[in-house]
Amino acid sequence: MCMPTTNEGMKQSKASTSAAVKNMVDMKKSTEEKNKTLTVPSLGARYTCASILVGLMAVWGKFTFVDEATIVGKPMHSYKVPLFFTVFYLISLPLLRSFTTKFLSNVDVKILLKESMIIYNGAQVLLNGWMVYRCVHAILFEGQAFVGDLHSTATTFAVWVHYCDKYLEFFDTYFMVLRGRMDQVSFLHVYHHTSIAWCWWIGISIWPGGDAYFGALLNSMIHVMMYSYYTLSLCKVACPWKAHLTKAQLAQFTSVIIYTGFSFFKISKRNDTTWKHYLCHATQVFEMVSLFVLFMHFYRKKYSSKKKSKENTAIASSEGQKMKKIQSTASIASTADTVVSSASIEEVSQS
Repeated sequence: MCMPTTNEGMKQSKASTSAAVKNMVDMKKSTEEKNKTLTVPSLGARYTCASILVGLMAVWGKFTFVDEATIVGKPMHSYKVPLFFTVFYLISLPLLRSFTTKFLSNVDVKILLKESMIIYNGAQVLLNGWMVYRCVHAILFEGQAFVGDLHSTATTFAVWVHYCDKYLEFFDTYFMVLRGRMDQVSFLHVYHHTSIAWCWWIGISIWPGGDAYFGALLNSMIHVMMYSYYTLSLCKVACPWKAHLTKAQLAQFTSVIIYTGFSFFKISKRNDTTWKHYLCHATQVFEMVSLFVLFMHFYRKKYSSKKKSKENTAIASSEGQKMKKIQSTASIASTADTVVSSASIEEVSQS
């Protein structure tokens, strides 16, 4: 009576084992297909890319770090500058994607751009750190009021550099496209890089001093954290604040909105406040609210996917344990069946 049941268990065990082996083979083939052999770029190619990047950053620096006297109290360039750069940015993305697909599909781009990305991210850490220093120094030692200031120019040059950095940050997206990480080039990412350049152009064009510094200060602080994380990751160093970056960005948006409210309240009592100051307030609130909504959606989606991944892992682990128990039971039953069969043979031979 027990032998058919045992045989069925053995068959089920063999079938499950066969299915598991098949799945492992399929996964291995899939991994091999994804990780197809890529051409490793030479040191010459890698340093050439890094040299091109350094050259482009030097050109950017030449037009950014000018004499402060040519910026403070002087008219800003026209809307044609942000229009040209943002349109160029949007058009360049599909073109760069096409170039990457045609010419870099067999190249290990991650290795090709490693030095370039370390230089870029490291430079952003230093640049944003400098902007934080200039803003804090202006508050502590140059008479820049914390809130409610209309005319102080102590932070104007730092805000100008921050505005110019919005164009340099286009390289964030270019590196993603070149590495084939199109999953990272989301609507949030492109919207952020495009809209923020226009917002800062509006701000520095009509209200380059006073309270305009606060958004630049907080954004620079966040960028010090963010680009430090990128740099450390490229150098294979663990970053302790990685998990808190999105939360820090959300806190930044909230803080700027609250600060803008206090600023609006304070300057509204002044006689020399104009519509330009209110327009800057409205622009900043619109940008911060839109980014907060998009980042919150991204954060919830990311959290939800991580939660599902953990649940799937737990289910797979539970099923694996059940399978081991079934296999163990089948093995014990098979051994017992063998012993019974041997005993029966001995009894027959003795009779």
